[in-house]
Amino acid sequence: MATYLQVEKALINLGYYVDSNPRYRTKLIGYIPVEGYASDVVLEFREAIHSELGDRDELLQMEWLMNDGESCLLLDSNSLDEIDIEPNVFEAEKILLRKIFDRVYNEITNIS
Repeated sequence: MATYLQVEKALINLGYYVDSNPRYRTKLIGYIPVEGYASDVVLEFREAIHSELGDRDELLQMEWLMNDGESCLLLDSNSLDEIDIEPNVFEAEKILLRKIFDRVYNEITNIS
């Protein structure tokens, strides 16, 4: 299980901007620029917790607004093995997003 500090360090090691004061205190947010695209990939992370109020799983999620200003790609640690029902839509961007996800995940693993 990754921690905030590990994810933050991984993003910094990769040269990405980390929001040290996110609006939602339960998440760490990182911004990953992609050359040739108007918007950054936004990474959100929350730690797993176990409490009397209920358990919450760890979540590592990336969201990316496409250049059309409407379409959004979403990839999280729980959906990595799901089948893409529209493989021809934003195909190159989906591959790029997965490469970014894998790069961040590998860096987190190296720090752990």
